[in-house]
Amino acid sequence: MTERAFPPAAETVPLYGAPVIGPDETVASIAAALAGSVLAPAGRLWWLAVAGTLVPILVWTGLRSAAPAVFGPAAAAWWIGLAAGCLLISGLLLLAGVAWRCGIGRLTQTAALLCAGLAALYPVPVHPVSLGALLLASLGLWAAALLPDLAVLRDAAGPDRRRARLYRMLSAGWCGSALQWLAWERACRGFGLLGILAAVAVLIDLALAAALRTDRHDTLLPVALLVEAVLSGAGLIAALAMTLRRSRGLDGLITGRHLDILGRLLLAFGLAALYCHVTEIVTALLYGDAAERARLTRRLLGDEAPAFWILMLAGLLPTQLFWIPAIRRSALALGLIGALVAVGLGADHVLATRIGATGAALADLLTAGVATLGSAGLFVLGLLLLFRLVPPVGIAETRQLALAQNAHAAPRVPETAPDARPGLFAVQPLGRSPAQPLAQPPGQPPGLIAIFASEAGLAEAGRGLSGPRAPRLDAFGPVPMPEAAAALHREERSLNRLALFGAFLGFAAFLAIRIAGLAGDMPDGPASVAALLARPLSWPTTWSTAWPTPWPAAWPLSWAMAAVPALSAAAAGGVLGLAVALLSVVRAGRAGRLPPSALAGHFVLTIEPSGAPFIPAALARRLNALPADAGRPLALYGLAAGEPPR
Repeated sequence: MTERAFPPAAETVPLYGAPVIGPDETVASIAAALAGSVLAPAGRLWWLAVAGTLVPILVWTGLRSAAPAVFGPAAAAWWIGLAAGCLLISGLLLLAGVAWRCGIGRLTQTAALLCAGLAALYPVPVHPVSLGALLLASLGLWAAALLPDLAVLRDAAGPDRRRARLYRMLSAGWCGSALQWLAWERACRGFGLLGILAAVAVLIDLALAAALRTDRHDTLLPVALLVEAVLSGAGLIAALAMTLRRSRGLDGLITGRHLDILGRLLLAFGLAALYCHVTEIVTALLYGDAAERARLTRRLLGDEAPAFWILMLAGLLPTQLFWIPAIRRSALALGLIGALVAVGLGADHVLATRIGATGAALADLLTAGVATLGSAGLFVLGLLLLFRLVPPVGIAETRQLALAQNAHAAPRVPETAPDARPGLFAVQPLGRSPAQPLAQPPGQPPGLIAIFASEAGLAEAGRGLSGPRAPRLDAFGPVPMPEAAAALHREERSLNRLALFGAFLGFAAFLAIRIAGLAGDMPDGPASVAALLARPLSWPTTWSTAWPTPWPAAWPLSWAMAAVPALSAAAAGGVLGLAVALLSVVRAGRAGRLPPSALAGHFVLTIEPSGAPFIPAALARRLNALPADAGRPLALYGLAAGEPPR
């Protein structure tokens, strides 16, 4: 499949009348702003925010044991819904190739990871494999998307040796080669797809668990959970985007257009969620039997009424305010309504667990609610700590968007030769005359470095130098370079294979464990399992009296106990296989000599001998003879020694 590039535009391309990135943003300014926000010392505001999170954390710690145990599954389901919604939003935007996703992509991935981790602190109402797959998929997508940004932080750390060492280790040897970018784009899409599978599987598991605990068996239940998960995730991201935009001064990266899009998303999914609940009410009134009408009465006026009206008044109806453009485009209104919606939708999980039917006192309800909201302190603390280590907005994707939207965003030629580390490497600038001979130091192989204004120019130069006796070429850049990879004949096929292999292993391992567990409960062990699997049409409706539990609840190969968790296990295995493949390709992409770290934000073509006679002056003449807008480099340097390990 041909990769899609982001060609530079002559002028800003608006989306529905408003830009999705500031007109002054460039490749250099984006890296400076985002890396600077991480590497700069923590300010007083950050320390005050960290101290402020300690209060709800202490409240959560103190009230957690006092809250009735029946509230635990509802709190876990709320965090699972938030995590699944954020992961669905991130994965769908990634697979759809939405260019403006960079403004909120890192927020959605980080929020999904933290919410999935917080869900694990409660007694989860879903299969542990489903929650584990959700957590693993969130971690895989978050870590993979971070790789290029960690390399930027590594190069920008400068004299801070401790941080430089940390980012050098975490970046896994990233150098921005064409092969690495090719693998990174495909891996991110793969992680996005696996994240969607894990999110859908855990929501199906949640719907099955709710159906077992309640008398709700209508087909709208899983649809409502899916819609509300996306709605709660969008509300959380809207609140976080507004806060981050104000606290970090990132108006040029998280623009008003991003906020408008989030407002429209909340409006659309709020309408869909309202449709599901109104349809359920109307169906029960018109076509329901006595039991369904009794359940509706209990929900509207009985013991479930508080949770239902909180859901309506806080979780769903406020989204309809976004029909008003002034409210939709107000950052403060968007953040407040988004937070209210994310919190209010937790009431639906209270309804699903039928807490009202347990006879819980009002004091217990308030205690559990305060304790659950107190766990949000852990979420905020996690955000504060993570965004002190990594950029809150993706550097690589934002640079890609800037190159597509802003004509002046391309990197400039260094004013001086990049020789910031004498003795470790040195780069000799070539003169304007293409016939100038290039002196190479004794004992060092010759080489050239060419700097280009865009990926298109680099790709044209690569095609111009290609041939049967061509030198060894490699491309490096600050953004994905599918055109350059195609020009240099770089291909990567191991990612899909290892991902599929890992998914198959995860699926098979889960089924083997389930069958082995079933064999341990059967009278004749594996022989009984083999007899049952050989005659599925003859399965009884109940277990034999010698077997431990009733058939419907304990049959390990039923839909709820096997099929859905097996899908989650396959997604988890695919994530692990894809991670191994990506790391191996990143290591392989470092083959050959690397350009200096001072050129990390530029489009660079390295030229080295490959067996044929290597004449740098002749290669320089060929490059300078190319048209100015189709392959001629902005600058040529002679490589005198290798870049130190990165």
